[in-house]
Amino acid sequence: FNNLLKNSSQAIPEGRTGVIQVLLTQEENNYLVEIKDNGKGIDPTQYDKIFTPNFTTKSSGSGLGLAIVNIIMKNHSGKIYFESKMTVGTSFFLQFPKG
Repeated sequence: FNNLLKNSSQAIPEGRTGVIQVLLTQEENNYLVEIKDNGKGIDPTQYDKIFTPNFTTKSSGSGLGLAIVNIIMKNHSGKIYFESKMTVGTSFFLQFPKG
């Protein structure tokens, strides 16, 4: 969660009032956590690289955060995915199985 919240805060452009929401939804067989920001969004050309180790769009950082989150989710039989719209924001979804 720390990594996703940090990424969300860093995605907010200068001069924009940032809004980050954490939403929890209970589905039939899963719990779904959504971390949603009103940042700059993710360029669609980068979608397939987002969970790749050492990939980053920032000037600093190792590019390991989302790759590690992806591994953690898989190790817990969960799933991570995202939806993004340029200049509007991004939502990352963490899906945890019940039980």
